[in-house]
Amino acid sequence: MIKSATIITITVSLLLFTGCEISGNESGSDVLVFTGATIFDGNGNAFDNGVIIVKNGRISVVGSQETDIPANARIVDVTGKFMLPGLVDAHVHYFQTGFFDSRPDALDLRDTISYLKVQAFQRKYPERYHEAYLRSGVTAVYDVGGFLWSIGLQETAENDLNAPHVAASGPLITPAPRSMINIFNTPGEMVMIHLDSEQTARQVVEQNSSLGSTGIKLWALAPQDLEDMSNLLALSDEIQKRKNRLIVHATRLEAAKAAIELGAKLLVHSVTDKVIDDEFVSLMIDNKTIITPTLVVSGGYLKTRKAILGEEMKLADPNNVVDEASKSLIENATAFQKYTDMVALEKRIERMERFIAREDSVMMTNLRILYDAGALIAVGTDAGNPGTLPGISIYDELEKMQEAGIPAADLIVMATRNGAMAMERLNDFGTIENGKIADMIILQNDPSTDISNMRSVTHVVRGGLLRPVNQKFE
Repeated sequence: MIKSATIITITVSLLLFTGCEISGNESGSDVLVFTGATIFDGNGNAFDNGVIIVKNGRISVVGSQETDIPANARIVDVTGKFMLPGLVDAHVHYFQTGFFDSRPDALDLRDTISYLKVQAFQRKYPERYHEAYLRSGVTAVYDVGGFLWSIGLQETAENDLNAPHVAASGPLITPAPRSMINIFNTPGEMVMIHLDSEQTARQVVEQNSSLGSTGIKLWALAPQDLEDMSNLLALSDEIQKRKNRLIVHATRLEAAKAAIELGAKLLVHSVTDKVIDDEFVSLMIDNKTIITPTLVVSGGYLKTRKAILGEEMKLADPNNVVDEASKSLIENATAFQKYTDMVALEKRIERMERFIAREDSVMMTNLRILYDAGALIAVGTDAGNPGTLPGISIYDELEKMQEAGIPAADLIVMATRNGAMAMERLNDFGTIENGKIADMIILQNDPSTDISNMRSVTHVVRGGLLRPVNQKFE
C-alpha cells in the first residue's frame, strides 16, 4: 500500500476534462481510485478532497486524502470536480417513444405509422434508451408500466455495463373501460388490462409476479365505486400474498388517499386536482409511501403538439444522447399536419395551456408541502411520453422541483438514494458507500448550489466502468 501523498507521482494522465478520448476500465475488475473530488454520498452528506476506491466493480473504500491507496491502482485525478451516485429515474416507460406514435390515445397516427410495428421496434431495440440514460448520468430506471417483455429487461440489463439497472412492473391493471384502453394493446399482448373481477386482479398479480416484476401497477381508481373497490381489495390482498408491492397512478386527492390505504408503496404522479390536506400527508408518512411528482410530463405533450403546428421543439442535448428515431420524429413533426385536424389541434393546445398553468401551481404547492413535512420523494420523469425523452428529461424534472422550492442539496438525495429505495435496490446502489455497486457520475460544476449543474456531467461510472458521456458507446 502507498500513502496518498505520493499519488501525484503515479497519477495516470487521463485528461478527463479536456475533451480527449480516454479508455474505460474495460473489465470493471481492476482497482480504480478517484481522488480529489467533492463527494456527495446520496445520504445528504458532502466532503471535499475525497477518495473512492473501486474493486471488481464495487466501492470498497470511501475516505479522505489520507486513505491508503493500493499499489496496483489506476488513479483518476478529479480534483475540483464533483462526484455523486448515478441518478435514478424512478418513472419511465420503455414501450413509449417520446412521440405520439406510441400514444394513439393522445393523437392517433396509426393510419400513418403502424402501432404494431412501433411496439415491435421498442421491444427489439431497448439499447438505444439504455445509452441515452447512461450518457445522461442515469444509471438506474424504474419502468412502471409496460408489456410483459419489459420485465425481462431487469435481468438482461443488470450485468450489462451498457445499460442502466432496470426495475419493471409489467402490464398495468385498471378499472378503466376496455373501450378506453384497448387502443394501447396489440394482438395477443396487453399493456393495459381491464380490472373486471377479483379473479382478474389475482391473475394479473400472479402473472407479473411469477415473471419477477418489481411492483404491480394500478392505473386509476374510483374509491366511490363499491365494485371497483372490491376488486382492488382482492388486488391488494394478492400482492401481499405474492410479497410484491402496489404502485398507483392516482392524480385526484381522494383516489390517492384510497391508494395509500390499499397499501400503495409508490405513487407515480402528483395530486393535481386540489391542494393536499393533513390527512394525505399523514398517510404518506405513516405508510412510508414514496411519490414521484412528474412535474414536466404534461408540458412535454404541449411542446410536442406545438411542434406539429410548426413551433421548433428545442432539445437541450449537448452530448447528442437522444436516439435518432426519436429525434427524427420530433424534427419532422410538421409532416404529420396532413394527418391531423389542425383546427382541433390548435383548440386543444389552448385548453392544455390553461390546464397546465393551473396544474403546475397545484403540483408545485403540493410538492413543497410534502417536502416540508418530510415525506419520501423520488425523481421520476415519465420518460417515453411525448416530449419527455429518456435521459435528458431528468434535468428538466430536477429544475422544476428546484423551482418548487426544494434545495438542490436535497434534490441530490431524491435523485439517488430515494430513487433506489423506490426500485427496492438501495442495498445495491443509490449511495456512495462501501460494498455498493460502483455507479457514479462526475460533474464539472457543483450540483448542490444549483441543480441545473447536473447538466455538467462529464463522465459516468457503471459497475466500475468509467466513460465520457460525450462519446457514443462502442
